Amino acid sequence: MIDLKKIKEDTEVDSIVIADKSGNVIDALGTKHDTNIALMTETAFSMCDDMVKDLLKGDLDQLMAKSSKGFLIANRIKSDSIILVVSKKMSKLGLLLKYMSSLEK
Repeated sequence: MIDLKKIKEDTEVDSIVIADKSGNVIDALGTKHDTNIALMTETAFSMCDDMVKDLLKGDLDQLMAKSSKGFLIANRIKSDSIILVVSKKMSKLGLLLKYMSSLEK
């Protein structure tokens, strides 16, 4: 099991959600709306995965989005779940990309 408190300590993210492939919350930290976020994460990841399959003939491993207020990164972990991290600290982007790549696949 992934330790969300350790991720938050190590990277200073604002929130973390782990969702299964149906958009159900497996675990969450730092968010009030984890059910909605899990569903939106799964939907976005599935749609982008379909696009990657069509255009690049591969599977989506990671999804990133950036705004003027921060960024989010979603990674597939195992074959049946996705982890989403959200941060308002742009200076943490490199650290989070490296950290997310090290999580169990």
